[in-house]
Amino acid sequence: MNLKIKHISGTITLVLSLFLVVLLISCANQLPPGGGPQDTVPPEIISVFPANGTTNFSDNYFEIEFSEYVDKRSVQDAIFISPAIDGSLEYDWSGKSLRVNFPGKLKDSMTYIVTVGTNATDLNNRNKMAQAYSLSFSTGNKIDRGIIQGKVYSEKPQGIMLFAYPVYDTTINPTKHKPKYISQAGANGEYKLLGLAFGKYRVFAVQDEFTDLIYNVGDDAYGCPYSDVTVSEMDSVFHSLNFYMIKEDTLKPRLISATMTDQKHILLEFSEPIDSLIILNDYSIVDSSNNLSLKPLYAFQGKGKKENVVLVVKEILSEKNNNFVIARNIKDLAGNITGKDFTQLIISDRPDTSAPNLYSTKVATLITEEKVKPEFIFLFDDGFDTTLAKKGISVNERKGKVISSKVTFPDAASIKVKIMDELKQKENYEVNINLNDIIDAAGNKRDSIYKYGFKPVSQTDYAGVSGKVKLPVSLQKEKVIIVLKGTDSEKFKYQQKANEKYEWKFNKVNPGKYILWSFIDKDSSASYKYGKPYPFQTSDRFTVYPDTLKLRARWPVGDVVLEYK
Repeated sequence: MNLKIKHISGTITLVLSLFLVVLLISCANQLPPGGGPQDTVPPEIISVFPANGTTNFSDNYFEIEFSEYVDKRSVQDAIFISPAIDGSLEYDWSGKSLRVNFPGKLKDSMTYIVTVGTNATDLNNRNKMAQAYSLSFSTGNKIDRGIIQGKVYSEKPQGIMLFAYPVYDTTINPTKHKPKYISQAGANGEYKLLGLAFGKYRVFAVQDEFTDLIYNVGDDAYGCPYSDVTVSEMDSVFHSLNFYMIKEDTLKPRLISATMTDQKHILLEFSEPIDSLIILNDYSIVDSSNNLSLKPLYAFQGKGKKENVVLVVKEILSEKNNNFVIARNIKDLAGNITGKDFTQLIISDRPDTSAPNLYSTKVATLITEEKVKPEFIFLFDDGFDTTLAKKGISVNERKGKVISSKVTFPDAASIKVKIMDELKQKENYEVNINLNDIIDAAGNKRDSIYKYGFKPVSQTDYAGVSGKVKLPVSLQKEKVIIVLKGTDSEKFKYQQKANEKYEWKFNKVNPGKYILWSFIDKDSSASYKYGKPYPFQTSDRFTVYPDTLKLRARWPVGDVVLEYK
């Protein structure tokens, strides 16, 4: 009897042990391997059902098999079906395979596109799919063959959605209407919208932050097309519908606070950076106790944040009274304007005893054909009488010869000096500023002359690049702008208009790496227009040279072709 019990017990133990071994092996297959090099290989789709291009499809599901184990939630969130279907999908996983069941019968004679976006990640190291995958099938006897393809230009284009809307007589409003067709940009920004019925479409690129297939103003970056596009039986593929991304700012700036730092200076803080063009008439200081309205003597941004403006007052304000600052027609960087805003002013009786201090000098180089005319901007931390200051500014050779220059004042605390004469290479020059003429509202000044020395860059220190623009016949009467932009520094940017033969040439360029691109300047503004999703405004058409240009001194690059396809 005891022997029988021991035998049964041993058998159960053996069965349980084998079961645990099998279970552990099964679980081990789900885990990332320990040690070894880091997994950087993105997951891929290696098989699908139905086969791509299937017609007369009648099943109520499709299947996808991946090259490795994937994060289930990321895949389910990355699956999009167009045209959209009613109801919720059901997901059935088995290892690396996924079966997706439709909520009901599909429409007859309809081409469907299943897109698995680039947000699908593997389980091992969260690598994203390198490119979106599209599966097309039809419930009828033919597949719609229209294709729109292009590229999204953005710092991180992977995952940006492409929304395509058929252009009918009805209004297209991406802020309310979901697209009929969708796709997603890959890691290099390239995309394809497949399986489109022949017709006209309006396509937007949208950084869909909430994955709701709606353009949310202020939250989602967007890219607008330069035109609606058409795919047809005769021309089923539309190439090079490209997008530049931008985020729409519709909020008006608000005046948050006004604080006196001393008896003469009022520091204003706004809700966002504002336009650097500051006008005295935009501000007033109101003493409501005495029913007085005062205008500031100076207004400038100074060395604070871009959200700040400094006002300088001539009068001494009393802290016993109720004082307010009123701001009118304040414009942010996106052009939104606040008609009128105000805030209470906190008064200070601290005297101003500091003379204006020059805290920064900026140097710019203006390119005009073969001539180089440097431009200097001198930034002070306080406002001053610009009429008096102008008398004490000059440019000279070190030997004493006066150089022609143009002096302007971007605001009450900065000086811009533009050289008008062509300068000699290897010659020493200096900008002289008599600080005795830089006097603030309290009468503070420095009894000295500031000298800024400089030497023109040698011809041999410059790089150059030239080429032409290749245009289709339909664009050959348009104005074309060429832009050369440094990859490492925002200050190295050169721009010019192509000539009548659509040729261009940059002769004096700082050596470095550059991105070269061009746009059609339809409004003659010489600045690129991004357009607007709603109310719809087209963007400027553009093209980008496919390679980064490495420009070296004394080695000009020629015959570079910018092509509009």
